[in-house]
Amino acid sequence: MANWRWLRLGIHIKRWVFLITFGLFILFIGAMFLTLGVFFPESQPFGMDSYGSAAILLAIGMAAVFIGIYRLIRRIEKMLRRADETRDLGEIADQFDRLEQGPKFVCLGGGTGLSTLLSGLREYSRRITAIVSVADDGGSSGRLRHDFDMLPPGDIRNCLVALSDTTPAMAKLLQYRFPEGEFAGHSFGNLFIAALAIILGDFGEAIREMNRILAVRGQVLPATLDKISLVANHPDGSKTTGQKVIAKCGKPIESMELRPAPGELSLDVLAAVAGADLITLGPGSLFTSILPNLLDKRMIEAINRSPAKVVYIVNTAGQVGETQGFSAGDHINMLKKHAPGLRIDLALVNNRPPGPDRLAAMAEKGVSPTDCDAREIQSFGVEAALRDVVNIDNPIRHDPAKTAKALMDIFTKLRGAGL
Repeated sequence: MANWRWLRLGIHIKRWVFLITFGLFILFIGAMFLTLGVFFPESQPFGMDSYGSAAILLAIGMAAVFIGIYRLIRRIEKMLRRADETRDLGEIADQFDRLEQGPKFVCLGGGTGLSTLLSGLREYSRRITAIVSVADDGGSSGRLRHDFDMLPPGDIRNCLVALSDTTPAMAKLLQYRFPEGEFAGHSFGNLFIAALAIILGDFGEAIREMNRILAVRGQVLPATLDKISLVANHPDGSKTTGQKVIAKCGKPIESMELRPAPGELSLDVLAAVAGADLITLGPGSLFTSILPNLLDKRMIEAINRSPAKVVYIVNTAGQVGETQGFSAGDHINMLKKHAPGLRIDLALVNNRPPGPDRLAAMAEKGVSPTDCDAREIQSFGVEAALRDVVNIDNPIRHDPAKTAKALMDIFTKLRGAGL
């Protein structure tokens, strides 16, 4: 019976369906009169001229069908459109169809960099899978992780919002951070996910439900559902545990590991990687956002088996405590060292230097733009894609629109070459 609920009173759909049906019936009668006029020109059914009657009936029938279809579409459009939607149903349908035909992107990372990338890619496809690191242990996520023995929701929340088709008000609500009181420092979205995980009894199910609630363009998946911590091993034999501490310790890193070792990759993650058209790594903190996804050999094996090309999006600038002074080649070298065997096909590197004023501001913070020597990149067997992808106003960040367009250009080029 659920399929017939649209026929109930008050929805204002039946009247237009009946009008269309009536119009089709009149068109059928008109076609009969026209047929009589063609094959039996002397016939006068009901004392009426066949051709004249056919013309009148066909005109009435076409008018009824046209009005019925037009009003039915407008009614459905009114029912389906959000209150803040300014586009008509045709524009919405065109966008939906275009996004449904978009590439299958699989994006690995964490932090601000991944959500920035996703906010640009969403304009080209709704077949996006974000695989998000869950090694975060700082800020609101760290507190929830400690208080409720759960996975950190912060980076996942940012990615959900970046890909959501919800209203702007809902997006602002999820990102709202309490400035004071008992909840000071917590974002509402983190608390929402934490509450949902407690209610459902499963963090993974909570994230799946959030994907549905926010009508995400694609899906956001945690890299693992195991409670893991990031551990850095230093050349002097010491260890630093925890993403937050590693980012601030300033000590050179010999190797990275996850403790405890995560279990099997989820079927959703494996299926997404296997079916991808393009896999992206980054942008984001190299050691604390990107590498945590690649410290599991099973993830590297899944990426290497995938027919998709793998693109490493090199940060536009160094990061204090992690990659200050790194060139693009240094980034790739670190990836190869800490994730041995990982296949990287292309490196997307910014080639637009910031203006003098921005450069001076960066120098005050102890960072500089990432060098983009194509020959150094190619020495690692990686193709260099040099593009303007920097945020002009904030050169330590990527511009979402420019980065997404660069990736689409790379995908189009690869598809045209049959790769």
